[in-house]
Amino acid sequence: MLKATDEEIENVREYFEWQAPDLEVTFMQKVYSETVLNTRHDVWDIHTNKDRWWVITGGTNLYSQEQFPNMDLALTFHIGLMLRIPRTEEQRADDIRILPFGPVFEKMEEAGTAVTQAHRLSDYQAVGVRCREALLELIAAAQDAAVWKMDAPPQRANFRAWTEIICNDLLPSDTNKERRSALKGALESAWTFSNWLTHSKSATWIDADMASSLMQHAIGMATSLILRELRGVPEECPKCGSPHLEPQQGENTAAPGVLWERPCCADCGWVGRAVPIVDFEDGQAIITREGEESHDCSIMTVPLRSVLRPGDASIEPLKDTETGPPEHVVYFAYGSNMSTARLRERMPSCKPLGTATLPGHALRFHKRSVDKSGKCNAFATDGGDSVIGVLFSFDPGERAVLDKAEGVGSGYEHANVTVINDKGRRRKVLTYLAVPGYIDESLRPYGWYKDFVLAGAREHGLPEEYVAECILSVEAIDDPDEMRDRKQRATLGSK
Repeated sequence: MLKATDEEIENVREYFEWQAPDLEVTFMQKVYSETVLNTRHDVWDIHTNKDRWWVITGGTNLYSQEQFPNMDLALTFHIGLMLRIPRTEEQRADDIRILPFGPVFEKMEEAGTAVTQAHRLSDYQAVGVRCREALLELIAAAQDAAVWKMDAPPQRANFRAWTEIICNDLLPSDTNKERRSALKGALESAWTFSNWLTHSKSATWIDADMASSLMQHAIGMATSLILRELRGVPEECPKCGSPHLEPQQGENTAAPGVLWERPCCADCGWVGRAVPIVDFEDGQAIITREGEESHDCSIMTVPLRSVLRPGDASIEPLKDTETGPPEHVVYFAYGSNMSTARLRERMPSCKPLGTATLPGHALRFHKRSVDKSGKCNAFATDGGDSVIGVLFSFDPGERAVLDKAEGVGSGYEHANVTVINDKGRRRKVLTYLAVPGYIDESLRPYGWYKDFVLAGAREHGLPEEYVAECILSVEAIDDPDEMRDRKQRATLGSK
């Protein structure tokens, strides 16, 4: 068993529950990890109340252990699948400017390798040379990647002058004084120590290792800030206002061999535009194809326990293998659809799975409806608000019916959100949120609609405090259409 952080465990569990909502995880552990073509693949052994699965990251996917009894076989299949995913997105032409940073990382790696191979004075001095080259490559790449504010450009290899220009431009004004000082200090320290090591007659392996560490630290700081500036990474998440933006790296199938990076909000999951930061393969495709393209998918009915040889008996297909639609998806209802009977009229397959909480949102009755009243919306807020609702599984074949009932295209849009279920587990689910142009705070719900929301909340045992504060306290108005009012109330009374 390999060590795994709580965040890794929660992310894998969340992914599995999203993909297989009808299964309950009883045990899970990370059993293997392998890096192929700069992508790390972790293999997780998942036990459920019914069967066992492999979950493999690096383009996360899950595989039945009945169909893939052997872990190595599952990993081999997964890596091949990830390499052959159809390339559907084209690389943005204006992102090429970031690629000059590729040689910087190459020279960093060369310096690190030189440290491990150093055994005598000349080797230690050579590490200093490589660290110096990496730092010079950094300022050269920065000059190619952006236009810097300056009166007259210094010589291209004038490290100290370019360090001054880059730091002052990236971190201007007195508010950034300490940040600017820290970046300049890191770059100056790495440059001075590398130059000293290059000519030192008393250098040791410890000095070589120190030079490499100082260089990597300085380049890491500078590159991160330069990339952030070039991509316009905001100071806070534009969706939820959180300052917790973290870099997320990976490969894009449209540009094989290129490492991409994008900002990701650790609180709400918002992601910004990705740009390439390292080119490992000089843009050369990993896979070339001839013949007709196929997007057909298949589910194996024969478990691959071994490679058959001529004359071996054939392997029997799996019994009761499903080759139809995927597993049920999960829907988070927080308005009138919390009423199981009301939702089941629209989607007969729906089954309640328990309650859940959507953090960072507040329940509002301000979505403008075609009947001129206010309907429910989970409105994103900056505070500690939460919307409590009900999770339902349903047959994906009924998704179009749900979209129509929820008014997609008429004021609502579907969204994938992360909720916390009644067992305290996070999971990604489908819900519907009001389009900003359809929000009107002056609206009030009709009495019959509010009663549907209240009935659903009480049916599933939502907390009384939440019901009182978020539903009962909302002012309702009479429906001017008396026939519609009677019809809806008759329906409500039959539930």
